[in-house]
Amino acid sequence: MSELIMDTRAAISRVVPGFAKSILHGARHRLRERAKRSRFERNLRPDDVFIVGHPKSGNTWLAYMLAIAARNDVDRRINISNIGEHVPVLHAEDARIEQFGQLTRPRLFRNEGPVYPGLYPRTIYILRDPRAVLLSYYHHCVHDTGETDWAIGDFVDEMLENGCIKRLEPFLIRWDRQVEDWTQRAKSQAVKIVSYEQLKQDCKGVLVSLMSFLGIDCDDELLEMAVQRGDFKSMRSEELNYGAESYPGEKGKKGFFVRKGKTDSWRREIPPEVVARIEERFAATMKRVGYLE
Repeated sequence: MSELIMDTRAAISRVVPGFAKSILHGARHRLRERAKRSRFERNLRPDDVFIVGHPKSGNTWLAYMLAIAARNDVDRRINISNIGEHVPVLHAEDARIEQFGQLTRPRLFRNEGPVYPGLYPRTIYILRDPRAVLLSYYHHCVHDTGETDWAIGDFVDEMLENGCIKRLEPFLIRWDRQVEDWTQRAKSQAVKIVSYEQLKQDCKGVLVSLMSFLGIDCDDELLEMAVQRGDFKSMRSEELNYGAESYPGEKGKKGFFVRKGKTDSWRREIPPEVVARIEERFAATMKRVGYLE
């Protein structure tokens, strides 16, 4: 009996400190999260604008053209290498807005992983056909990792299962869940939804609508300049000259951030059976937003 009591006490002495440590860790985490939210709220401005979308939905393309138009960039200070200085990336780190108090109002931010979306004063949500998104994101991830033997089928399966590549960007959520979330938010928040495909078809018309949403007067000549500089040939030329934000200093050595800019490359580059898996998983949302009949 005495041995049993001693064993029990020994077990408790091991478990209780571990449990207490877990409780303490949880409490510290909650305090840190509250502090981040407080910092975000303190530094948020009522005219801030957040550009949100899944990776490779045209977020940087749109941000680049908006920055040119909103900042009257006639002297070409803005390029796709330094776009982060004018439209910073937050990706799952919303509290970082405190670092950009110097930016001209309205401030523009990009965020693929919003933490406090319910607090955003205004949001531009950009969506794109998920088949094109996954193809472009696949090439981006292969470039970043150098894993040229990474099969696109394996990549897509992980994205469909987890919504992200956990070892690269674990904060992402699945394409359909993000789209459903923001289409719902648009019913109660100031959210302007645009699509990559609309930008391809009528870039100037979309920019006119967005500048109105931003509350910025912009003359026709400036909008034309933003559209021309946002042309993919022009952006590829800039990338050759300056590099791209995501690939600093490379200037196309291992591949281009501005890849093709097509809406239907997936038809030729993704095996039919992989396309079928994407369509099966995302069918309801794809139909709702017009990507499937």
